[in-house]
Amino acid sequence: MMDDADNIEDMFSALQHLRYNKHEVILFHIVDGSQELEFEFENRPYEFVDMESGERVKLQPHQVKDQYISKMRHFQEMIENRCHQYNIDRVAVDLSKPVDEVLHAFLVKRNKLI
Repeated sequence: MMDDADNIEDMFSALQHLRYNKHEVILFHIVDGSQELEFEFENRPYEFVDMESGERVKLQPHQVKDQYISKMRHFQEMIENRCHQYNIDRVAVDLSKPVDEVLHAFLVKRNKLI
C-alpha cells in the first residue's frame, strides 16, 4: 500500500473491477504500528532504504517524526475513504498482534454483520 497516489488509484480501479463483478473484496492492510504509524525509533542516526528504488536516506528520526506521522495519518485516511467509497472492507492489521487474534476479531465483527 505504500506507493504514490497514481499507483494507489490504479490499485483501487482494479479492486473496483472485482466489486463490479460481484466479488466481495476485503483489504487486509498490514503495518508495523510502532514504526510505520507512530515512527517510534531510538534517538540515534538511522539509514532508511526505499524498498523499491534502493534510495538511501540518513537521518535522526526525531527530525522528521511529526511530519512523517502527519503524512501517514493523511495516507491512512485516504485509503480508508477509498475503501468506503468502493464498499471495500478494510482491516488494519498491526504486525505486533498475533494472526489468530486479528482473524478472530475480523470474523467476530463479520459474523455480527450477517
